[in-house]
Amino acid sequence: NMQIKAFSEKLQVSIDTIRFYEKQGLLQPIRLDNGYRHYDESCEAQLKMVIVLKKLGFSIKEIAQLTQLQAQEITEECNETTVALFNEKSQQLTNYITFYKNAVDTLQMITQLMDNQQYEKNQPKIEHAINQLFEQLKAGARDE
Repeated sequence: NMQIKAFSEKLQVSIDTIRFYEKQGLLQPIRLDNGYRHYDESCEAQLKMVIVLKKLGFSIKEIAQLTQLQAQEITEECNETTVALFNEKSQQLTNYITFYKNAVDTLQMITQLMDNQQYEKNQPKIEHAINQLFEQLKAGARDE
């Protein structure tokens, strides 16, 4: 069991962020008689899950929904809701991966086109490449 400062340092998450997650119902530390909060292994596991899900693009609201589902007994409906949410995020991540792979290829191509002061000559090609990425971004944004 740890107090908030040690918990914050161990997981490299600010105290303000931990308090925010508590207010959102994402963390339930043990309250001691003296008012101090104590964070145990279940708090640590929960915070790690919150951090990972946030990085994967889940909103606080979606994480709260998953946290509530986690606390309930497992039902078919609960399971289907979770699977649907994970499928949706999985598709979004796949779209992001495709976009970033294309972006890396485009940046490498632009770098080659700009090499040896060739920017002016290759400006139309560079603008076309940027426009393609922009169109892909727009298409991806509609999937969200």
